[in-house]
Amino acid sequence: MVNVFKVSRVLAALACTLTVATPLFAQDADILGNWDVTVTTGPGPETSAPLVLKKDGEQIVGTFSSPQGDQSVEAAVKEKAVTIWFSVRTQNGPISITMNGTAEGDTMKGSMDFGGRGQGQWRARRAASSQPQAQGESKTGVTGTWSFQVETAAGSGTPTMTFKQEGEKLSGHYSGQLGEAPLSGTLKGDAIEFAIDVSVQGNDLHIVYSGKVEKDSMKGTVKLGDAAEGTFTAKKKS
Repeated sequence: MVNVFKVSRVLAALACTLTVATPLFAQDADILGNWDVTVTTGPGPETSAPLVLKKDGEQIVGTFSSPQGDQSVEAAVKEKAVTIWFSVRTQNGPISITMNGTAEGDTMKGSMDFGGRGQGQWRARRAASSQPQAQGESKTGVTGTWSFQVETAAGSGTPTMTFKQEGEKLSGHYSGQLGEAPLSGTLKGDAIEFAIDVSVQGNDLHIVYSGKVEKDSMKGTVKLGDAAEGTFTAKKKS
């Protein structure tokens, strides 16, 4: 005859073993790498910009390429909960921006607080360039001639850019409504940034383009010194 009490003790012991083997804490989401972030604020248009997150010792730090320029960020993650914060300088002083949300695989989303001055929503998708690359190697190439469409509060334009790429270093030439000028910048993964210096009616103007390259197209933000900000798209001609 089967000893019922003995079987019960064995089953109880097995149950305890399985319980102990279960992890006590869920694993934190992996948020390191390159991300394409889209921000929505009220009825205004969506804005997109690249975000790079990396480990620095025990901390998570990175760079968010906003329309105000590159911003140093800090981040924290606990299980699926993500917090990203940074500060933006404005004419009225710095604004502390906090992005709270959740991470799920290759996507993140959540809400955004602009230092108590406004609210927004954000979402992010992991960029293809998040895979490790050899130092100095870029999987994306931009050498050639590109047609740009630029939209700013000061007006629109259709300049032509010619790029020469050497590793992550970019050089080239701008031709458009503001005349002719050399350009220089970097391409890190699919994140591109380059600058142009021109003279408009005797005033020097420093123009910075920041965005993302995808095959034969690119898009991002442009800052015309302190005069205006806007967005751009571009297609490769040759």
